[in-house]
Amino acid sequence: MPTPRGLRCAWGWAVAIATGQDPALGRSVEAVRRLFAAAACSVALVDDDGETLRFVASDGAGADAIVGVTIPVSRGIAGWAAMSGQPISVRDVQTDARFARDVAESTNYVPSSILAAPMMTTEGEVMGVTSVLDPSVEEASDWTLQVLGTLASQMAMLLAGGHGPSTPSPTEALGRDVLRVVEAWQSGQPGHAGPSGTRAPGAR
Repeated sequence: MPTPRGLRCAWGWAVAIATGQDPALGRSVEAVRRLFAAAACSVALVDDDGETLRFVASDGAGADAIVGVTIPVSRGIAGWAAMSGQPISVRDVQTDARFARDVAESTNYVPSSILAAPMMTTEGEVMGVTSVLDPSVEEASDWTLQVLGTLASQMAMLLAGGHGPSTPSPTEALGRDVLRVVEAWQSGQPGHAGPSGTRAPGAR
């Protein structure tokens, strides 16, 4: 088990998202899933006790079942990413002892591969984890983890920022910024498997 990183509670945003008050994160998760042509994508935020992760947004297979689920921050591949502060690519989850199979089975979708990246603030704290299940790209390629790490950090920075009554909420900005990053990477990756149906050179 890696040495724990500083964890930052994102419970206020978890409540807002869960109650449907701020749906932009859900749209951002959808955009990330489409970028990786994945079966599913989810975001889990650090709960108020700092010891658990709560899944607050998901798109794709098992999305309805995973939202609201909590796991100890020390469990699962998402937990490993949160505790270590490092992105991770697991090609075959069945052979990885960190995989929380019971959680996956509860959603009626058990993935074969997972990408996960911590949502890091500028202070180096982890607010949560973004996970991508069964991406249709080469999991170990440099751009795959770089892009996911960039998007996860972008989410964390915007969720961590405050906003006044006359300015857009951080997650409204998040939705726009994530889509811009997705579009930028798609345009720079000829043949990428995305919403347009084209494929990147490393796509499988």
